Amino acid sequence: MKELANFLAEAARRGQRILVLCHHNADPDAATSAIVLAEALKHLGAQAQAGASEDISLIAQNVLKTFGREIMINPPLDVDLAVLVDTSSLEHLGKLGEQLRKGLPKLVVIDHHRPVEAMKQLTTLYFVREEFTSEAEIILRLIKELGVKLTSEQASLLLAGIISDTGHFRFAKDETFEAVHQLLEAGGDYARVNESLNLSEDYSKRIAMLKAAARSKLCRIHKRLVAFSELGSFEGDAAGMLVRIGADVAFVGSEEKGEVRVSGRARQKTLKLTGLHLGELMEEMGKQFEGSGGGHAGAASMHGKGKLEEVKKHLFGFLQRKLKSKK
Repeated sequence: MKELANFLAEAARRGQRILVLCHHNADPDAATSAIVLAEALKHLGAQAQAGASEDISLIAQNVLKTFGREIMINPPLDVDLAVLVDTSSLEHLGKLGEQLRKGLPKLVVIDHHRPVEAMKQLTTLYFVREEFTSEAEIILRLIKELGVKLTSEQASLLLAGIISDTGHFRFAKDETFEAVHQLLEAGGDYARVNESLNLSEDYSKRIAMLKAAARSKLCRIHKRLVAFSELGSFEGDAAGMLVRIGADVAFVGSEEKGEVRVSGRARQKTLKLTGLHLGELMEEMGKQFEGSGGGHAGAASMHGKGKLEEVKKHLFGFLQRKLKSKK
C-alpha cells in the first residue's frame, strides 16, 4: 500500500494526467471508488478524472445523482497514467481495454477480485487484495496513506460502495465495519446513502425474476443444490435470488448471436465447506469460450462465444470435481 501511495502521490505532484477507470456497467463500488480516488489525486496536484467503460448501472447512476457527481463514459485515453479500479482484466473495459492493451498509457491496477496473472505483465504497479470485501475499502486505506482528508460527500460515496458490494453487509468482515466506522466519523450520511441504494424495482425486473424462477432447473451435485436458469437480462440478480430461495449454487445465463453470458452466485457456507471459488471458475470458463470472466468467491460472471448448453455442460463438469466437502 505504501509503495502504491508513494507512486501515485509522486505522479500527482508532477501534475500528470491521470485517468481512474472502471469496468462497463459499473456498480456503485466501482463508480464511487473511481470518483473519490480521482478527486484525491486532483487534490494532490494531478490532472485527474474518473471514467467508466460503456455505461454505469442504474443504481450507480442514482448514487452519483444523490451526491452530485458525474463520471465520464468512454473517456479519451490521451493521459500519462490509467489507474484501473474494481477491474480485474482489460476484457471488462470493452474497446477501451483493446486500446490499453497496446501499451499506452502506463497502467496501475487496484482491485479486490481474484488476481489475473496475465494483467501483471501489462502493469507498472499491480495491487490486488482479494481479502477486501469491496474496492471502496481499499480506496479508503489508500487515501489515508496519501494523507488526503475525505469530505463528507466522499465518505458517503465510499460508504455506498461498501454497502452495495457487501450485499448490505451480508458478506461483511470485521474489517468492513471498521471502515464503515471511519467513514461515518468522516461525515458519511448513512441514511442518505441507504436511500440512494434502494431503487424501487421496476416492473420488468420483477417479471424477469419470476421468469428465472419458473425456468430454473435444479440438480444435486455431491448433495449440493445447484440451479441453472436462462434470462436475457438481470442475470446476476436472478442468480442471487435463486440462492436466497434455496440453491447452494446458482447460475443464470443468456445466449444471443453466438455470444454467451453467465452469472453465478453461491452460499457462503457452501464456499467454506467446499473451497469453491466462482471467480476462479468463471475465469476458466471465459478462457474456454474465447472471452473473459472473473469475480469473487461467491459472485462472478463470464462472457464468451458459443452455445449456452455447452457452457452449462462445462460448468457442471467443474462442479462435479469441486463440490465436495473439504472435511
